[in-house]
Amino acid sequence: MANHVLVRSETNALWQIIQTPGITDLVIDGSDLTRADFGSGFQVLPPIYESDQEMVAAIVELALEAGSRIDIAKPVADFVLRGARFHAVLPFGLCAKPLLSIRVHAPETKTLEVLQSSGMLTLSQLAWLQEQVRGGKSMVLCGPTGVGKTTLLRALLQDSNERIICIEQTPELCLPAPAISLTERQANQEGAGQIELDELIVHALRMRPDRIVVGEVRSKEFRVLLQAINNGHSGTLTTLHATSLASSAERFLVLGLLGGFATELTERLVAQSIDFVVQLGRVNGKRLVTAIGRPVLSAAGLQIERLEI
Repeated sequence: MANHVLVRSETNALWQIIQTPGITDLVIDGSDLTRADFGSGFQVLPPIYESDQEMVAAIVELALEAGSRIDIAKPVADFVLRGARFHAVLPFGLCAKPLLSIRVHAPETKTLEVLQSSGMLTLSQLAWLQEQVRGGKSMVLCGPTGVGKTTLLRALLQDSNERIICIEQTPELCLPAPAISLTERQANQEGAGQIELDELIVHALRMRPDRIVVGEVRSKEFRVLLQAINNGHSGTLTTLHATSLASSAERFLVLGLLGGFATELTERLVAQSIDFVVQLGRVNGKRLVTAIGRPVLSAAGLQIERLEI
């Protein structure tokens, strides 16, 4: 009973941090290192857990509350709990200490005007983005973790009256009706019942969408998304982990290979299907749009041509 009370107390401390206004990420690398990002980079916080053993017990309890499982047979887990996305690793042959990474999305939606006033966008970028969304252009928002890709994507769509089908690994966009959200489902403890993003995109195509939005492309779903855009589903929006316009072109090719496409076919489909790439990053600790480009196919292969907006 004493251990259970201790875990519950530490779990409450965890949620107090997660609910702090402005937090975007919380990472706990063992019981002795806790860091949080409140929008301007990580800062060290006082430890939540007194020992790695207590942290392991807390992680198991969190996973159970989320309807997930993590133990010695399955020491890695992804789950969503109370609107936050958790990635946990237990030290059973994989690492020296328990690891917990938590992505927190603000419950309120920031408008494009608020993002512009905060310095994420210039006035010309704001007007240009609004024009492209209204014009049904397909765009990919690129950047490393924690630079505001999902925040910007949500702001671009918040006033839409379209039938938007949102497809995500975990529910983060939370767009108002008439938008519809489809979420990837993990396999059960017997290994059955998994539904992945690529399958959800196929289902979305049968739901008469005005626009398809994929929270993030990471693997073979990119192939299905490219085919959907190329078959006439314009206005598609998604995000991608890439640190620059040049690296986004490389990531497109890698994702194409993961989906079974030859490089030449991926290059051609990207150039035909994706209208613009919007690059986000951090400059002096501030999140902002750092570049906008257009995929072009040249003799040197696929490139993202920078535009002056």
